Amino acid sequence: MENPRKARRRNVRIRGFIMALGLVCAMPGHGLGEVGDISNGVASSLEAGAQAKEADPGMAREAGQVAPPVAPIIWRPNVVGAPSGRVGGAVRGTSAFPTPLALAPNHLALTLNGSPSLFWHLDAAAPENVTLVFTLIKEANDLPLIESNLALPERSGVNRVNLADYGVELNEGDLYTWSIALVPDLENRARDQVSLGRLKRVSLDREVPSEAREFAARGYWYDALESLSNRIDSDPEDLEARALRRSLLRQAGLAVGKD
Repeated sequence: MENPRKARRRNVRIRGFIMALGLVCAMPGHGLGEVGDISNGVASSLEAGAQAKEADPGMAREAGQVAPPVAPIIWRPNVVGAPSGRVGGAVRGTSAFPTPLALAPNHLALTLNGSPSLFWHLDAAAPENVTLVFTLIKEANDLPLIESNLALPERSGVNRVNLADYGVELNEGDLYTWSIALVPDLENRARDQVSLGRLKRVSLDREVPSEAREFAARGYWYDALESLSNRIDSDPEDLEARALRRSLLRQAGLAVGKD
């Protein structure tokens, strides 16, 4: 049996379509051929919206708009080695402050880039009485390559740390842990809100992907996320890139709202 809500929505669309056809037929100089063209256009528009929703429901809505159909992004994790005690994206600490979240899967993830950008999310504006600390550690010797205070975001959202800004290049094959810590008290780090991610740089003996979907399909998490984020930074109104980034993050169990 058809869902009553869907039936009501369909009937409203049909009545609106019939009214539109009646208005067009009543206008001087408009023949049946033109009405046929309009009806075909409406049908094509409805079909395009349905295809977008099938590809990814999150891609079909952005600020009340129906996005055009786009090819979905499919992330195929390329898990390397045994599971680790370090969990990417997990958060520990008190909940009295905004929560930082490393935008990384819950296992070691790969990059082809020697100096990739690492992304993290904060679910609210950071208060002025806290410190945000970014740390990058080489796991082989627990050597901190970077430990730096970050500017406090004025609002919630996705943020970037570019390793190139620190003059750091990852060695191929080495494992690294990175973290974002919101520190309420530098004298008592037990209250820190900390989120971790792990990464490894690898190389390819064939052509390097150039587009986010290709990176994701081949398991290069950090490169896929950076590719989409670069598009959004270049054009904040790029609804397709935003929808694809949300889809990628959801596939790794990371929820960041509409960012």
